[in-house]
Parts: sequence; C-alpha cells; structure tokens
Amino acid sequence: MSLHGRSSPQIFILNLSAPFIAQFFGAQLQKILPYIDYLIGNEAEAEAWASANGLPDPKDLPAVAKALAQQPKSNPTRDRVVIFTQGAQNTVAVSSSNPENVKSYAVNALKDEEIVDTNGAGDAFAGGFLGALAAGKSLDDAIGVGHTLGTMCVTQVGPQYKWPKVKVL
Repeated sequence: MSLHGRSSPQIFILNLSAPFIAQFFGAQLQKILPYIDYLIGNEAEAEAWASANGLPDPKDLPAVAKALAQQPKSNPTRDRVVIFTQGAQNTVAVSSSNPENVKSYAVNALKDEEIVDTNGAGDAFAGGFLGALAAGKSLDDAIGVGHTLGTMCVTQVGPQYKWPKVKVL
C-alpha cells in the first residue's frame, strides 16, 4: 500500500473471509494490517489468525480481538476496531483505544427450524455493518444492522433475502 493509504481520510476495512487467509497468507496479511481500521471475521478465522501468530489460547475470542486491535497501525489518528461474529453466539468488538473494554453484542437467535442455510451469513453481516457505517451509524447500530441482515440471510437458501425488501436503516 502506498504512503497515500497512511494519510488518506478513507476508512480501510478488511473481512478475513476464511481461515486459510491467516494460515497461508499470514505474511501478506501482516503487511496490510497496519492500514486496517475495521477488521471483521468469525470465530474460525480468529482462531486461525491466533494459531498462526502463536497466541496461547486461540479459542479465547476476546484475547484474539485485543491482540489484533493492538497490532501496529500506520494511521494512529483512527482506532482499529476488531469485530468477531460467532453464529448465534454474541459478537465481540474491541477498539485499539480501549482494548480492555471488550464489547459483547447479543444475537437474536432463531429457532433451529427457522435456519435454512448459513452460507453467506457472515457476508450479510459485513455488508449490513458496512452499509450502516457508511450511513453514519454508530458502531453499536452498525453491528445491529449486520446482525439483522445475517439473521435474514440464514432463513433463505443461499445468500439472499426475502422479497419484498425490508428497510433496515
């Protein structure tokens, strides 16, 4: 990334996307991590990063989020916020400015019979989160919108939503 990325007013966001990213592309991930303002992942991706980076308990999601939040950052004027989803379990968020304050966001769990397909739920969360963030919503509200879209997604086959559209913002 160029020097422009260091001083740009643009927000840089990364979705870890899959555990193999941290496992096989760790060096490349470490090169771009200083530029990341928001990092989104799930519990498997967090565990893969923690294992690849020698953290003592890769399953300790808050500790992994703290470790990632505190990685070096090229633009210290903005915090890094690390957000980890874990299905129907609470979403965890940690900010680099206050890493000891691990925030936990409850998910509105569905009944087993309401869940049709979990494919795309993480992407739906990320899209909802980013859309809300771009609309000027707070971190809390953006995570709530992400939860709403993720929940809507798992009630359908494949990464899609019911029709007609539902207003979430």
